[in-house]
Amino acid sequence: MEQNLPLENQKLNKREIEIVQINLGNRCNQTCYHCHMEGSPSGKRNMDRSTAQKILKALIRLNIPNIEFTGGSPEINPNLKFFIEGLSKYGKKLTVRTNLTILELPDYSIYPDLYKKHRVRVVASLPSIFEEATDRQRGKGVFHSSIRILKKLNEMGYGTNGLLLDLVYNPAGDHLPPERTQLEKEYKDLLQEHYGILFSRLILLVNCPVTRFKNFLTRQGKYDQYMELLKKNCNLKTLDSMMCRNLISIDDKGHLYDCDFNLAVGMRIKGYENKKFWEIDFNHFGPEIALGEHCYACTVNPGSH
Repeated sequence: MEQNLPLENQKLNKREIEIVQINLGNRCNQTCYHCHMEGSPSGKRNMDRSTAQKILKALIRLNIPNIEFTGGSPEINPNLKFFIEGLSKYGKKLTVRTNLTILELPDYSIYPDLYKKHRVRVVASLPSIFEEATDRQRGKGVFHSSIRILKKLNEMGYGTNGLLLDLVYNPAGDHLPPERTQLEKEYKDLLQEHYGILFSRLILLVNCPVTRFKNFLTRQGKYDQYMELLKKNCNLKTLDSMMCRNLISIDDKGHLYDCDFNLAVGMRIKGYENKKFWEIDFNHFGPEIALGEHCYACTVNPGSH
């Protein structure tokens, strides 16, 4: 790791893979301006059953302990239920990244019970503890819908009785997150005081300057300024703990990426550009990580991972 090289010129290699993150597609019931996957109700990417079956078979065979599901809204894809039921019997630790509001829609209301049955960790987006800020970023009515679902999850034991419920904060614009410990305390205090809601921990994300958020910054004439902010706050010590070191992301067709930000921009794993997940020999797998300017978002201060 050369301290004097820009981030995109660093040489980093994969370590042993501990997390597989499966992106089921970019169909979503929300349309958030910062979404790097460009999720929306009209999202065109959606994993089919044949691909899901091949991924499931490989996951059962491999000794990789942690499996995450994301989207879009992963609940929209029927293969989410297929994966959870198929993997839980093999002792895998399962995580679903949800936007919460999808769980209020009748077609997807089965998922909280499914998550509880299989002890799925829930990672839920809640970018602010204030209604106006959340609705401005994610859509009108999102905040109170999220609160209703969080209360239901609490009643089921999430965040209160051993089931993991993590919340995700990301800034509403072109600035960086505050210090995590203090913000987590504010989230916990205010959510409990005003709504009686408890959760496990707060995850802070830096908005990644790709796809929809990059377009937003460009329209505002702030892209260069935002990149300078990220570079100014780059902490190369975070390179040892960045998520791309021990994680791979799989898209809806089965292709491999170092993380879901690289997936969003189509930057596949070096040397495996034409391989599918089920074709990889993970006993001989340690490729160089594909880095770009957008990767500065994961190196800010203590890191975003």
